[in-house]
Amino acid sequence: MKKICSLLLLSLCCTAVLQAQVTPSAEKILYVKKNVSGGTGNGSSWANAIPELADALRWAREQYIANNNWLTGDSLRIFIAEGTYKPLYDADNSRYQSDGGRDNAFVAIDRVYLYGGFPATGNPGMNERNWKTYPTVLSGDIGVPNDYADNVYHVLITVNLQNTRIDGLRITGGMANAPSLQTAISIKSTNIGHTRNGGGGLFAVFDSNTLKVSNVEISGNRADYAGGGDIRSALSLSNIIVRNNTATEWGGGFYFAAMGPTGSYTLTNTLFTGNTAKYGGAIISQINALALVNTTIVNNTASLGGHGIYHRATPGAQITLANSIVWNSVPNAVRIIDSLGGAPFAISYSIVQTATVPAGTGNFNSDPLFTNVAGGDYTLSDASPAINGGSNQLWNSANNIDVLDLAGNSRIAGNAIDMGVFESQTVLPVLFGSWKATIKNGQLVFDWSTETEVNNDHFLIQLSQDGVKWTTVQKIPTLAAGGNSSIPLTYQSSIPLTALSLGVSLFFLGAMAFKSRGQMHAIMTAALLFALFLSCSKKEPLSNIGDGKLFARLMQVDKDGSARASKIIQVVQE
Repeated sequence: MKKICSLLLLSLCCTAVLQAQVTPSAEKILYVKKNVSGGTGNGSSWANAIPELADALRWAREQYIANNNWLTGDSLRIFIAEGTYKPLYDADNSRYQSDGGRDNAFVAIDRVYLYGGFPATGNPGMNERNWKTYPTVLSGDIGVPNDYADNVYHVLITVNLQNTRIDGLRITGGMANAPSLQTAISIKSTNIGHTRNGGGGLFAVFDSNTLKVSNVEISGNRADYAGGGDIRSALSLSNIIVRNNTATEWGGGFYFAAMGPTGSYTLTNTLFTGNTAKYGGAIISQINALALVNTTIVNNTASLGGHGIYHRATPGAQITLANSIVWNSVPNAVRIIDSLGGAPFAISYSIVQTATVPAGTGNFNSDPLFTNVAGGDYTLSDASPAINGGSNQLWNSANNIDVLDLAGNSRIAGNAIDMGVFESQTVLPVLFGSWKATIKNGQLVFDWSTETEVNNDHFLIQLSQDGVKWTTVQKIPTLAAGGNSSIPLTYQSSIPLTALSLGVSLFFLGAMAFKSRGQMHAIMTAALLFALFLSCSKKEPLSNIGDGKLFARLMQVDKDGSARASKIIQVVQE
């Protein structure tokens, strides 16, 4: 017994000595590198890096527990080199210095900024960081390799954090599949019950919106609920990839739980793809307000409801889609967006794969024409209707002025922001300015302007009833001398309604009849319809439109015959 006590005392002393050696740099940076060779291991430089992120966070947690205000008005940054790191310690406050098996997790600490994506060679600084080129992987695969049965329940846990950054990490290998009735985990004096069956990748509770999570991939996680992330916090999420996560029940990608804050959540520049669940392949929401801005939700799967989004919230709750794309390559009977009890979606300047064009301004249900869906490339091809199809105002109102797109490129490359997470960087030969189409005085009037033109030959005005199938109704030559202009040019063209094909004319005149309030108006309209029927052109008709919508676009054609489409707009009757 005496020998055992002596060994225990020696072990404790060695631990104390080891942790006393942790020394941030003068700039308050701790360096972590998995395969560091030599050095002191005190974290003061890359040469002296700490080999395990778990040890760096354990030290930071000790400082916080000893003095909650140890970083008040300041912060500690942890720079993490590329490599795979696994949680080595129990998440609970009372056991965080011990191996807890599946209860191990990385627990983020107030005012401790985690930055991944540094190369593992040289002496890199923030300018050399690239989270995609130099992946910093937080993996829950602590047992038999590639066997989820013994993986941790949660890879990363955040609880009641403020003024904290998590940036440049890949979170993978969580398996939250325990029975719901489990002993609570205590973190920061907060007892968290019913946790181990949700949030395999990220479990976030009661954090403020000063916790910023960006440039993070959450992939390959599993759970009963919320395969990728169980979000019960008001944290800020931007430039996130949520990919190939699975929930056996709800929320393959993210689950925004009802027990979280009652305020508004906003996600920006977030890509959801390859996630699966029964309800909410990509997202399920039970909160009062969720806003998705410049988000792409593509090729997710739900067996019962909402391939992309399932809204399971109380009356009055709302999901807002702005400048976003929700699409599946192979649609089926399950709706891509769905809700319990018809909870509303507010949609604007977005492409959503619905049977009819979604209500709201600037929406379409046409194919977004990604570059290579089969290869998982969801950038926009040059012909995509999503290019310049978004609203700059909606982007700026979400406080995203300084955010790049998911590829790291500048936003608003043209005259308007693109829909989705990627901004097309193609320099178009014609930069469009304003563009509108109206019906007035029996004419269909088109007005547009160009800021610059290079090698332009002409424009084709095209109409569509669904934003998918297009009919050319007019050809307009360029006003630019020789096809080139560096000054703004203004164009206007009009077409008598009677000169259009039967289907288009029937649509407009039918709309007039619908809006007329007197019997005489209806009679006159019927007469016009009959006359039109007798005199319509032999052009290929656009069929009648039941929902009262018509769309227009311009095809700009170069002198070499190559063509590019403008943004799609809805025709407005004045």
